[in-house]
Amino acid sequence: MCQSCHSGLPLSFEVVDEAGIVAAATAAHASQQAWHFHVLAPRCTFSPKPGAYTFLLELTDAKRALCAFYDDKPTAVNKQLLPLLHGTDALADKPAGVSLSDEDEALLALIEAAAKEGTSWHHHMMFPACGLNSSDGKWRLFVEIDGNEPVTRDYADEPSRVLNRVERIYFGLN
Repeated sequence: MCQSCHSGLPLSFEVVDEAGIVAAATAAHASQQAWHFHVLAPRCTFSPKPGAYTFLLELTDAKRALCAFYDDKPTAVNKQLLPLLHGTDALADKPAGVSLSDEDEALLALIEAAAKEGTSWHHHMMFPACGLNSSDGKWRLFVEIDGNEPVTRDYADEPSRVLNRVERIYFGLN
């Protein structure tokens, strides 16, 4: 467990390298155990190491959390594990057809504006059993844009369409 830093995380974690993150996520996925991950930005509310990026892997069924720290955004490992977690089409440009709520459209417009302006922002899709999630069993989208208070949206079901649009903005795929 990390004993050398004050953690903003509401859970205990082990520090590992990127290979350890990938191996643990791949093993959990192969054995159909619940798992998910977050990329914590340097100024994220939950950051255990302010000033660095943190890749947080939650092995929900195993009740373990693993962290790896990075100087730069860990885009490669994120893109490697994203299809395992959300499917191979997680970043595909999904056709229109399902309209989103006004609140979701407003949040997406806020994120798009921040991205276009070069303002730092990041998001977390919190599964109902996520250690960061305080929504009482709902899916939670948590967005932080520098200079603003965090925005949360709670959902009864996984908001796949909203998440797809947020992820495409995050990876610059618009």
